[in-house]
Amino acid sequence: MSHDIGRKLVAEFVGTFALIFVGAGSIVAAYIVGGGDAGASLVTIALAHGFVIAVMVTAVGHVSGGHFNPAVTIGAWTTGKIRGGDAAAYLGPSSWAG
Repeated sequence: MSHDIGRKLVAEFVGTFALIFVGAGSIVAAYIVGGGDAGASLVTIALAHGFVIAVMVTAVGHVSGGHFNPAVTIGAWTTGKIRGGDAAAYLGPSSWAG
């Protein structure tokens, strides 16, 4: 694995970790603050997800492109924005989670 793809994969890991950590944390916090009604703070949960995506794309997007969603990676690969090897490397870890 080249040094460049290693940096890209670390950036993708950090961004995805932050998205899952903050996203799940916002759901738990909304459930606790809402007194057990998770639907009460749906807007807060959506804003937390959107905010962390914006921050992570700004923070590591220049390294890896900010492909925190496999659909973004497939779209970029289909349109020729990234190479097939990079797309396979980005999609590999995302398939392990599910």
